[in-house]
Amino acid sequence: MQIYNVDLPQVIIEKIREQALVIALDKPSVAVQWYDMVFEKIFSLESMSERCPESSESQYFTYVVRRLLIGNYRLLFRMVGDTVRVLDFKGGGQSLVI
Repeated sequence: MQIYNVDLPQVIIEKIREQALVIALDKPSVAVQWYDMVFEKIFSLESMSERCPESSESQYFTYVVRRLLIGNYRLLFRMVGDTVRVLDFKGGGQSLVI
């Protein structure tokens, strides 16, 4: 089984943190659990990243964009050699902006 490096840009970490802070306004303990779960799912991409289907956003690029569903959110990423490059973290209805 291939092991991949996960390249998670600081801007994506900040987006996740900001969403956790919004959740915390209403339910602080849920926000902590949600935050931990999101990162657990992201780093699950270290193995079997190919399990994630191609995203509809791929049509706009010369490379394959894959998606990992995390609750009502989508993590968009691409695979480059032995690295999973995270491109964006979006709410269900948002489209990709890079």
